[in-house]
Amino acid sequence: MSLAIVFGGGGVRGAFQAGVWAEIGSYLQPDFVIGSSIGAINAWATIRLTPTALADWWEHRVPNHLWPRQTQPLRQLISAISAQPAAKPWPALAVATRLRARRSHVVTLTETNAAAWLLASAAMPGWFSPQRIDHHLFVDGGVANDLPVAIARDLGATKILAVSALGLGPTPAIGDVPVLYPPKHTGAMFDFSLKHRQILLQAGHQAGQAWLQSRDAQSFLASSY
Repeated sequence: MSLAIVFGGGGVRGAFQAGVWAEIGSYLQPDFVIGSSIGAINAWATIRLTPTALADWWEHRVPNHLWPRQTQPLRQLISAISAQPAAKPWPALAVATRLRARRSHVVTLTETNAAAWLLASAAMPGWFSPQRIDHHLFVDGGVANDLPVAIARDLGATKILAVSALGLGPTPAIGDVPVLYPPKHTGAMFDFSLKHRQILLQAGHQAGQAWLQSRDAQSFLASSY
């Protein structure tokens, strides 16, 4: 059995994912974690921050504003996460979209490539410019697959848990995979204000706690070891 955790795209709703992970992360030992857009950044953070620390970073270290065309705050956040020593053994994978082909491109993140590929994975059209890597242009992973469950399955995962951030892109072939969703009407995707992040974090904590208490979670966890 191969266990994958999947984080979807959705801007500031990545805070919801961090709240969920703070509750469930210590119960899981995935074979890999994969994400699109902000979910890719959270995936990278799971191997460098404890579940509780990731939620704390979302409250205290994530910038209060992400302006169009200005990637420096996001770049600084990624660099700060990358500077933390690796604490978990699983690989983190990012999904970007190759612009010309409109096809998903998956890369295993390392200390040397994380900054470039995470910026590409989060390069939402109309908000951030495409990122050029190896002579190709890449945009947000959510353009082709916002919740890359199907990609995780293609990579060999036989057990998958997904945490959505209600991004705008397609979510093909989810099937019967359990997905934790943030509440609807959670505010604008790019409202990174502290108050909004705290609301989403709290919603994530509650969703994670509720999932752990469910019968589905007990069955999922029992079959994951």
